[in-house]
Amino acid sequence: MDLVKLIAARAAKLEEMKALNNANATMDDTVQAQYDGLHAEFTKLNRDVEIAQNHVRLESQIDALIPQASFGADDAQAEYRGAFDSYLSAKNASQITDAVASMTEGVNADGGYTVPVAYQNTVIAKLNALSATRSISSVMGTTSTTNIPTEGAAPTFAWIDEEGTYGETKSTFGNVQLNAWKLGGIIKVSRELLADTAINFEAYMAGQIAKGIDNAEAPAFAVGDGAKKPTGYATGAAVGASSTTAAVDAVTADEIIDIYYDLPEEYRRNAIWRLNDKTMKAIDKLKDGQGNYLVTTFSDGTKPTIKGRPVVIDNYMVDLGTGNKFIVLGDFSYYQIADRGDMSIQRLDELYAGTGMVGFQVTVRVDAKITLSEAFNAGKNS
Repeated sequence: MDLVKLIAARAAKLEEMKALNNANATMDDTVQAQYDGLHAEFTKLNRDVEIAQNHVRLESQIDALIPQASFGADDAQAEYRGAFDSYLSAKNASQITDAVASMTEGVNADGGYTVPVAYQNTVIAKLNALSATRSISSVMGTTSTTNIPTEGAAPTFAWIDEEGTYGETKSTFGNVQLNAWKLGGIIKVSRELLADTAINFEAYMAGQIAKGIDNAEAPAFAVGDGAKKPTGYATGAAVGASSTTAAVDAVTADEIIDIYYDLPEEYRRNAIWRLNDKTMKAIDKLKDGQGNYLVTTFSDGTKPTIKGRPVVIDNYMVDLGTGNKFIVLGDFSYYQIADRGDMSIQRLDELYAGTGMVGFQVTVRVDAKITLSEAFNAGKNS
């Protein structure tokens, strides 16, 4: 269901709740059960609206910020795209030569040919669908090293007597620099696959490129150390004052609650939990003081929640263990991913000719890091 239909369904459900409440000054068990059912449906619709709004926001960021190609007019871009597609799927040397002759403007600094904007957007769309972290984070395209302005200390106001003296204060700002770390690999394809006319080779390659990028990005987005790769959200997240467990390889229900409240309220409302499956299994068994499980699960496939906030599993997060940051709660709109410049692909026919394969060397540049430290909190074992 799209966003407009979800909002309409939520409004209709709210009207049903109001009508039932207005028609019953007092509610017996039957009417109360009916009302509770409507409320549960409304809560689910409200959650679905929030998720759909987040997807729309992220998609609009990608559409607005990914840089356009530098080839000029639409006709030139279309001509280049046609030549590029031919370059990818060429079956002999003559076809490769013809395609290369039409792509002289697209030679990239990394040695390959610049991927056309439309094709790059296809890869990024597939990548965002694959990547759990991209789907919940802020994603932007850049053409150079980027400084993201961040808030510093807030100004201090105070109550003043009539005709009293105003205190002086200064707002401060910082910045987070996003670089352009190089990421790449070689995809080997059999010549039989290239010759198979029943396969949309360009679409196949877009999917393979997205999978390759995701396999390399995903661990960096979680626990990357920032050395020639992105800085992971777990690496950058601070550990709150009450967020260190008593045990070296376990966590209690009360400690999860402490981790939750160590994140300021203004960030909790949009926060998401990140942890791996093994840790989730341990937390799924925990109960609060009233005997209620901390984790709420849903039969309709909706993501489970802890303290009302959704859980998005990341199996690159570390296990429970001595000194480990095993869980992160944060507002991921403050985890910024920057795709830098143009993607490039270079075809390698001779290198794998002896094995009946063709190589495609792919190069991209990307960085990511937390832009507002207070929007994240990590739980850590002693």
